[in-house]
Amino acid sequence: MNRARSLIFSALILASSFGSVCAQRRWERIPPPRDPQFYEPRNKLEDFESRLETILIKGRTYVGTLRVLGGSARVEATEIRDTVKSTRATGVVITFITSGEVRSMIDYEEIDPLVKAFDTLAKADESITKLTHFEARYRTRGDFEIVVYKQISGEVATAVEGGFFERTRLVLTVDEFVKLRWLIFQAKERLDEIK
Repeated sequence: MNRARSLIFSALILASSFGSVCAQRRWERIPPPRDPQFYEPRNKLEDFESRLETILIKGRTYVGTLRVLGGSARVEATEIRDTVKSTRATGVVITFITSGEVRSMIDYEEIDPLVKAFDTLAKADESITKLTHFEARYRTRGDFEIVVYKQISGEVATAVEGGFFERTRLVLTVDEFVKLRWLIFQAKERLDEIK
């Protein structure tokens, strides 16, 4: 009888421990709260997007989409207003569309320096360094990055990147690079119209 009790007791312990393991399936767990160190807003638009318990009014104007070989980049002028604090933030949202979507937000104050960086980087060539290959890049606070570099083949290539955890990169021709700059500048002009 003692042996039968031991066997039953062991079976119950095994069954109860298996049940708790099954109850913790990864896809059914509630995600842990976000760590502020990794999700702290990096610019005004992200700050407005992350506000809780307030009414936010968002306005957007579609400016254009640049379609390239690996995907596309959609450019929109945007405004977000906080009705409780009577404040607003404006800027440009660039959405990279590849296998998924990644957004980069650029504050209004960052647009002019970004456009100047586009102009400077578009002129980059071998003369910027004495070494055989070069790379020049510029990144905004919202992790939108433009890059010009010399490929191993010797040709100059351009790229744009966006995203924080998952980076998305689109390789562009120099003409496409200039067109994206123009779309961003057009978005700034739309924002200037609503001031």
